[in-house]
Amino acid sequence: MFYNSHIHTFREPDVPRRFLPLALVPILTTRKGFRFVGRILSAIIPFTDKDMFDRYLRFVEIARFKTQQDIFEECRRFYPAKSKFIILPMDMAFMNAGKVPRKYEEQLDELAILRDKFPEQVILFIHIDPRRPGVLGLLKKYVEEKKFKGVKLYPPLGVYPDHPVLMNEVFPYCEEKNLPVLAHGSPYNPVKYRGNRRQIIQLLGKRPDDPDVKGVNKRELLTCFTHPENYTKILEKFKKLKICIAHFGSEYYWKEYIENPGNKNNWFIIIRRMLEDYENFYTDISFTLNHQEFFPLLKVLLADEKIKHKILFGSDYYMVETKTDERRFGLELRAFIGEENFKTIAVDNPERYLG
Repeated sequence: MFYNSHIHTFREPDVPRRFLPLALVPILTTRKGFRFVGRILSAIIPFTDKDMFDRYLRFVEIARFKTQQDIFEECRRFYPAKSKFIILPMDMAFMNAGKVPRKYEEQLDELAILRDKFPEQVILFIHIDPRRPGVLGLLKKYVEEKKFKGVKLYPPLGVYPDHPVLMNEVFPYCEEKNLPVLAHGSPYNPVKYRGNRRQIIQLLGKRPDDPDVKGVNKRELLTCFTHPENYTKILEKFKKLKICIAHFGSEYYWKEYIENPGNKNNWFIIIRRMLEDYENFYTDISFTLNHQEFFPLLKVLLADEKIKHKILFGSDYYMVETKTDERRFGLELRAFIGEENFKTIAVDNPERYLG
């Protein structure tokens, strides 16, 4: 038995209509549209498994499953029978990418039904976007009535993790109820706020002529929401709150560290330092470690007694399915770092994080 601390099961009705480029979502949601577009794209370009459109097609293929249980069982089959999974829903209503077909509560209720069918395997977190009206009441409902066990944050959708609603309402409740928080922690990902540059600057609380935003493109501006140092004031105020930054800085910063280890602004270096500085600060390796070139660095990190107990195994299914094979990822990582290290990140550390 071990824990996969980071998977997704949200479906196509939970995805905004303009989520994919070229207005592909409404086309790909139909069986005929999926087959037609897939054939056209494959005919135009000699695709590989790592091609962007091939990844999008795989993403939509899984998102089109009839239920979240179908997606969960597709993931579960890659793991030992008694494995446990933290499922992270997504509230994408405020990312300025069009209408989300079904209400967020319907996604959560479907997850509660899934958990009741697999009570020994499914651990549910709730994604909290502080811009949603009445979000504290929503959190209390799904924690106290539906037995959700933690909170998910997703800053690239255009919101700081120290938003006043989070600082004044959500985090005090999480600390009181011993609810761990898991936050997206990598830059340059495709799931992000889709507004224009002016709107992003407004969300950042800046003015267009401020020196730190003048001339900066949208891609870079959005990283401001996700920067790991945003969590220092949260960790210092809420001493008992457990926070996990997903993706350990991202493949982008792991690669940069290997090539240029002296850059102190590297998110990998910042997160590593924060793991040492804050008792209740964690990270996970989801998505980032689908690259085998990073396996040796992870093994070195797990020899460091100061941080080895702060790293969680997670795959980011089904996002990782857009780049690699879920079964290969888990098996090859386990074989490379060894059973003792794998038990540390996939059993001991998740249990400590979850309490």
